[in-house]
Amino acid sequence: MLLVVANGGPGGMQVQVGLLARGLAAAGCEVVVASGPGDLDAGGVEVRRLPALSARTATAFASALHSLDAELSPEVVHAHGLRLSPFLSLGARRRSLVTCHGVDPVRVRRTALMVRASRVAVASCGEGPRRLLAAHGVASRLLNNAVPQMPEPLGRDELAVRFGLDPTTLLCVTPARLTEQKDPVTLVRALGLAPGTSGVLIGGGPLEHAVRAEIEGLGLAGRIVLSGWLDDARAVLGGADVLALASVWEGQPTVVLEAMAVGVAVVATACPGTTDTVVDQVSGLLATPRDPRALADALEHARDATLRARLVQAGRAQAADHRVDVVVREHQAAYRRLLAGEWP
Repeated sequence: MLLVVANGGPGGMQVQVGLLARGLAAAGCEVVVASGPGDLDAGGVEVRRLPALSARTATAFASALHSLDAELSPEVVHAHGLRLSPFLSLGARRRSLVTCHGVDPVRVRRTALMVRASRVAVASCGEGPRRLLAAHGVASRLLNNAVPQMPEPLGRDELAVRFGLDPTTLLCVTPARLTEQKDPVTLVRALGLAPGTSGVLIGGGPLEHAVRAEIEGLGLAGRIVLSGWLDDARAVLGGADVLALASVWEGQPTVVLEAMAVGVAVVATACPGTTDTVVDQVSGLLATPRDPRALADALEHARDATLRARLVQAGRAQAADHRVDVVVREHQAAYRRLLAGEWP
């Protein structure tokens, strides 16, 4: 199996590639990962480096991937991220698959045109992306994301002390890139409108300056900490009362599954992708995207410890369906269908 990703880094897609690589190897498959620049935790699975992918370097990227395919002759080439679909069409389409880890609704029409032109088999990590692609003429099969093994969580009091937060408030943690997709400015505003809450935003990205300015401008420096990326982000998440997420679109968000697995309540926006992972009032609380007041109300509602306990119980049960061994078996079955010409 050759798993391909355009770049490494801390994102959910990269986490999933690493989990799948390790899981397939543990199941007895021979696996190689091909990745562009950036760290990728493949757990001992061989990682081959590809050039950075951009408009300027697309030819070099395609050449490197084609050479690697010719060298390894894998039974299946499984790419992650729809922008890789044109590069897969260079090889044997019958054994090539690309997984959609989320698609921007604003750009989906153009993306769908590109994918259809590539004639590559498509999977979607969630019903939201699958339905969105189907509405634009791209058929796909559902392949779930996996939940990584979660570390021992940070103690709640330890979390409050470490980040200088008031332990009597609802402690919220958000591990997410600071991008338009994740809409961290709305999250900051929501926390500002919910005086009984405090938050730690773990991550970096192009909106970092805007987020810092919003925190300072609203006088929230004592309640909201922008930490940058942390090596122990999952342990920090595990010490929180709530995972708070303000995305405007998702695929099947890994961080939501991680929170569910470790027993942290989820408060998020009802955006494509998240609404297929979180059932409002059952396994989490959902609010209208880009609406700070609605998200603030959900956060205030989550201060009810009895409610959080109920949400956590349902979330743990849901996360069990995303164990790595379960997801690996789903992928192996999908590969067999692909090679048998039974896709989608």
